[in-house]
Amino acid sequence: MFLWIPAFWHFCLFHRSYPKIHKVFAGLYLAISIWYMFVVVMSSDGWDEVRELKLPFYIALSLLGVMVAAMHLKERFRDLLLLCCIFGGFAAGVTCLYLYVTQGYVLHHRIASVGVWRVIIPAAQATGALAIVTAMLGLEHRRHAWVIPAVLLALVGYAAFLYFNQSRWVWVSLMLSLVGVGMLLRSRIVYVVVAISVVLIAVIMVFKPTLMMSRGLSYRPELWMGGFSLMLENWLYGLGFKEYWIQIAELKTSARHPHNLFLDIGIRFGVLGLLLWIGIWCWAGWAAFKHRKAPVGRAAVALWLYSGVVVLTEGTAPWVKPSPIWFVTWLPVALVLVIDALARRAGQDRVLPVQVPGGSTQGNDRRTELTTGPHRDFERDSAKLCP
Repeated sequence: MFLWIPAFWHFCLFHRSYPKIHKVFAGLYLAISIWYMFVVVMSSDGWDEVRELKLPFYIALSLLGVMVAAMHLKERFRDLLLLCCIFGGFAAGVTCLYLYVTQGYVLHHRIASVGVWRVIIPAAQATGALAIVTAMLGLEHRRHAWVIPAVLLALVGYAAFLYFNQSRWVWVSLMLSLVGVGMLLRSRIVYVVVAISVVLIAVIMVFKPTLMMSRGLSYRPELWMGGFSLMLENWLYGLGFKEYWIQIAELKTSARHPHNLFLDIGIRFGVLGLLLWIGIWCWAGWAAFKHRKAPVGRAAVALWLYSGVVVLTEGTAPWVKPSPIWFVTWLPVALVLVIDALARRAGQDRVLPVQVPGGSTQGNDRRTELTTGPHRDFERDSAKLCP
């Protein structure tokens, strides 16, 4: 209601003023949507699965909603992102207090949220995504003094939730993504956050090693091998939304998915569907890296690195209704899409031809900067978001 309806209304009225979407992304998203619909139709056994044809439109409206928000808010867009992340950190802390103090959970009990994120590992993945965006946007040099305590309190809430959630690979993914961002951006703030994350994991290893070692590899290698074999058996166009099971001989039981997002995409949508998703993901990573000097660009790089790693041990195809998996699939794509489109729009508006009496144009190359009027304001606001 608050994202899709305003986005659709804005698109109907003002779509002519939108910055152009990158042609590579537009082509990849159109191709993967068409392929998705083809697979759903080919694998459908009834009306329940045919109804899933609407999902590409849900995702497109979500991406469009983020774009509309960025176009309207301009330099305040990153402040809105930070505000949402701070609120999420407070909610994460309240969740811990509610479950352990009010509900009387024992401290070794793994927790999920008290809301709609009821599955343990996906809740941790989405929480980690919010935490990393909070750190990248909230610990900037140019923040007001009152913002930093709120950011730190939110990060404490996220850290508490992630600790009691006990999803070990999420911890490792956060540390690895921060190390990667530190190497790419050479930021002192990122180095400090990396050092803190390493110290926290070291403390856990010293004082509570069972949290890291007790469950071993949780049969991930066996699940991956089974998932890879199943993908090869259905390489053409996959199984769609049909249920499938991967047998684990050691446990004499089966799992509903291979605990790897890329394998799950391959199983459900075939090799072509997997290649198209990898294409979208690689485009997002390259575009984020190009704009790494912008505030939202740095956050996009960190989120992209984290999201690409965290789904290797747990994750399902992103073609589902809005769920926590969107925070490590479509949210990074949305941020990259916004910053790339606005940066290219600002570059196009920076130099425009201006007619002068006599029919000629000003400037050495018969072009000159447009320094007055609404274009100047748009350029100034876009530069703050995407310098």
